[in-house]
Amino acid sequence: MSTNVKTVALALCVGVALTACGSDDSSPPSGDTGIAVPLATGSGVTTLPEPKGPFFDVTAYGAVSGGAALTNQQAINAAITAASAAGGGTVVFPEGDFKTYTIRLKSNVGLHLQTTKSIIRAAVQGTAAGQDGGFYDAPEVNLYVGLQDQGHSHWANSLIYGVDVENVMISGPGLIDGGYIDATGVTVNVLSGNDPAEVTTRSAAGTAGGANKAIALKNSKKIIFRDFSIKNGGHFAIIGSGVVNWTVDGIIVDTNRDAYDIDSSQDITVRNSVFNSLTDDAIVLKGSFGLGKYFPTQNVLIENCTVSGYDAGSVLDGSYSTQKLVATDRDGPTARIKLGTEGTTGFNTITVRNVTFDRSRGFALESVDGADLRDIVLTDVKMKNVSSSPIFIRLGDRARAPVTGNSSVELTTAVNTVRLDDRGWVLPDLTATYGSFPAVRYIPSYTKDLPSAIGGGSTPFTIVNPTTPSKVNPFAVNAADPLFANAVGVGYARVRNIKISNVDIQDADPRYPILLAGLVDHPIENVEISNISVSYRGGLGMEHAIEQRQLNQNYAFTAYQSAAATQSIPWLANTFFSKNEALLPRISWDPSASGGAGSWANDPYNVPEMPREYPEPSNFGILPAYGVYARHVTGLTVSNMKLTTKVGDGRPAVVLDDVKKVEFRSFSADVGAGVPVFVKVTNTKKREVNREYVAGQAYKTTTVDNLVTPAGLAVQEVSVARPAPGTPPDALYTYPTAPNATYPYAYAVADAAYPRPVTVYRPFFDTIPKQVVTEGQPTKFAVSAKSVIEGTSLSYSAENVPAGANYDSAGKLFSWTPTVGQAGTYVVTFIADDGVIPERKEVAIKVLAASK
Repeated sequence: MSTNVKTVALALCVGVALTACGSDDSSPPSGDTGIAVPLATGSGVTTLPEPKGPFFDVTAYGAVSGGAALTNQQAINAAITAASAAGGGTVVFPEGDFKTYTIRLKSNVGLHLQTTKSIIRAAVQGTAAGQDGGFYDAPEVNLYVGLQDQGHSHWANSLIYGVDVENVMISGPGLIDGGYIDATGVTVNVLSGNDPAEVTTRSAAGTAGGANKAIALKNSKKIIFRDFSIKNGGHFAIIGSGVVNWTVDGIIVDTNRDAYDIDSSQDITVRNSVFNSLTDDAIVLKGSFGLGKYFPTQNVLIENCTVSGYDAGSVLDGSYSTQKLVATDRDGPTARIKLGTEGTTGFNTITVRNVTFDRSRGFALESVDGADLRDIVLTDVKMKNVSSSPIFIRLGDRARAPVTGNSSVELTTAVNTVRLDDRGWVLPDLTATYGSFPAVRYIPSYTKDLPSAIGGGSTPFTIVNPTTPSKVNPFAVNAADPLFANAVGVGYARVRNIKISNVDIQDADPRYPILLAGLVDHPIENVEISNISVSYRGGLGMEHAIEQRQLNQNYAFTAYQSAAATQSIPWLANTFFSKNEALLPRISWDPSASGGAGSWANDPYNVPEMPREYPEPSNFGILPAYGVYARHVTGLTVSNMKLTTKVGDGRPAVVLDDVKKVEFRSFSADVGAGVPVFVKVTNTKKREVNREYVAGQAYKTTTVDNLVTPAGLAVQEVSVARPAPGTPPDALYTYPTAPNATYPYAYAVADAAYPRPVTVYRPFFDTIPKQVVTEGQPTKFAVSAKSVIEGTSLSYSAENVPAGANYDSAGKLFSWTPTVGQAGTYVVTFIADDGVIPERKEVAIKVLAASK
């Protein structure tokens, strides 16, 4: 922990035992003081510096606006070299559009985009017709490729990058553009949204397959980004690995994938900035092993920012287009602040405050690779149009971490080695080169090849084969024991000491409650949630939590400045993340039913564990709670929480499963008639984590202990007495656990006839351009909306219409001629109503004063 963080931790702990604050003791202090969590102080930079002379204009070195990319690249890098030779300075980009290939940063040299019309533009790689004649730097050698997603293993294949640099500032009101608009008005993304092909030998360099990052930093310090904008920045608009003391202030990133990745970096401040990224995360903290060492992400302060998921490019242009409904993973717009998924090296002391989440998924905390995630604060936050769980806390066991194998061959995919699955995480047995990462535990490998098509027309999927459920590894230390199929070089993850307060959440997707999911015997520890209001759209029921329908629809759309496209949108279960056993209906065999012949019975609280699946709220399918679902948690305090639904929901507000020391106070929730507010689950068929499907493993019982709820709120106790759906039957449980030809199951209503849950995808407005008009000049624009359900009838109205303006609701046309004296900014609210929930869109109209 840095000195600054430790000082603040002690200051916050005045009056309580110091051992409970800023230490590794996870126990909360006694009394009413709650969890003592230190606040991050970030970089400590509060006053931003101005660009420092001497100044080196790129045009003086041969750069030309609209000129050849290779010439510009040579000129820009020559200016950087000259500034470095002079002992430091600032390289200036005047007004102009400078197309270039890789720009290589040096210590003590800044880049300054001098005007709003100063542009650094990504050149098209290659020498063929339509290309710009050159190439980006190739991905460099990284001995630890394969231990994390490829994008976290390389930095050189970028538009701008720096390795081992310090005292660098990128500043100015200009733009870094990773693409261009072609003659048809469609965006061409030059910076790739994907990773180039990975090497197969760790000691090999990558090929020059193009750039996929706008800005990349590695092992750098004392970095400042201020005032500029990035458009369409590739897979990572900004990524920093091993960066210490980094300040980001007043920037806008409007991009097609990750906006800003902070990976294994420390002492970071991000403030007064906007990050728009519909198809991936907005601000995402990672802890990968890309640096080849354990270096946790810590002391990160994020404040006064907005993260959003509008169509790429439409935030910079002020139109805030909403034509694209889901991300590539088929969940709604991503655009959130997230810790994980790369989490090998861990996270601690992260503070997020005064942030707005807009058309995005919620706040996500994920540790699934064996690391510690602790001391997290989220406070004073607004979320609107939330497309996933408003708060998602996951402790999983994907176990992506280095482990030394038994071969000296430097392959990224080891063979004949200590893991059957995810072999890229095995390092060669070359201690002098790689260090030593011995196995500390082992997990099984499963054969998931049994087709399981559920009635009603849903897409087939596969589950664990009950004949040969678990595989053995002949190269493991216990070659005949299926429990030793995969060596793991770390213990189980920990997630603890989290404080969330003062959060207002509006218009949340009804499929995804606030979700806390730990593991059997490895719970999430010490979570406080206070002063929180959540408005869900509602409209679902227990049948959705039971059936787990795959109800998909093709949707044609044209996103902002993009070509026409088609997406498959899931109305209920999303098979991108929810896989295998998670897609089975939540049912159990009742041998006493049907006169002893047996039949399937509803079992909605029997939710699969899925410890190794990618951590996303949708991988749990539709849960049996609309508001809060918590499983495997020790120490949960919820105070002053209000849960409401716009449309009635048939599920309980809160479901608790294996939760200890839990208290709800000053709590209210909407529930339907006869529906309990709280459900307590006791499960008698749990197994140790990652051993769920190994035959003969002993079952244990989990339950809810020490629960305190407000008086007068209904609490229902339920018991789950069967293994999770898809668990292979064995001598300990002999009944079927998944439908098959012998024990069939079909939906009462086939998918083709099943009604779409209209609260999931709502009507949305057509794109409205940014509105600027001068007094005395008329303006006119259309305001209309559409629904993804054909034949939906919409009625229109408007509020806060300025004097003299008119909105023709029948013709869906707004018209106005502002008069002299009406200069200013007006915000008009347009309403489209399908009879279920009125949808609203605010449009700002800026009126300029007439020249005299």
